[in-house]
Amino acid sequence: MIDIPERTVIPSVRHLKELETALTSTSPYVLLTNVHIGNLEALAKKCIDSGHKVLVHCDLIGGFKPDREGIRLLKNMFGVSGVLTQSAQVVSYAQKAGMFGILRVFIMDSRSLEKGIQILQEARPDGIEVLPGALADRYWDLFEPFEEKTTLIAGGMIVTEKERDHLFDRGYRAMTASSPGLWNLTR
Repeated sequence: MIDIPERTVIPSVRHLKELETALTSTSPYVLLTNVHIGNLEALAKKCIDSGHKVLVHCDLIGGFKPDREGIRLLKNMFGVSGVLTQSAQVVSYAQKAGMFGILRVFIMDSRSLEKGIQILQEARPDGIEVLPGALADRYWDLFEPFEEKTTLIAGGMIVTEKERDHLFDRGYRAMTASSPGLWNLTR
């Protein structure tokens, strides 16, 4: 499980001009989603220097391969605390390197949902990000059994305070959001 306060909105920084706003958030984490291997070091350092831990979508880092050596590089060279990925193997690499492994489960259709639940029954991620967050409420009952052993996070397409609060009330401990308007709302 990830040590994160309940009802935390993790800023997901897609546009670098929004990083400064993200660094003023109350979240202990910042998710860097639009980075490449050339700017990751400077961005991670900026986050860490401001007192935030760094998460990355390792499948989306430009110029990066999320293999065992790549994951260790994220930890040792860039100070990354955790990775989000669709791969159970990459979650395992991250955990062995001393980072959090958050498995992303997409609700695109019934088949992708079935496959995601099947992978979760075999994997042991520190967190589960249910995407899109706009549908996470509807499928809470499928993810609730994992709540005892992992941190449940909703992510994607959450744009209003009402949606945010509803997901928290439903039981999601945290959420990722790329909308700066949600990053500093009072809980």
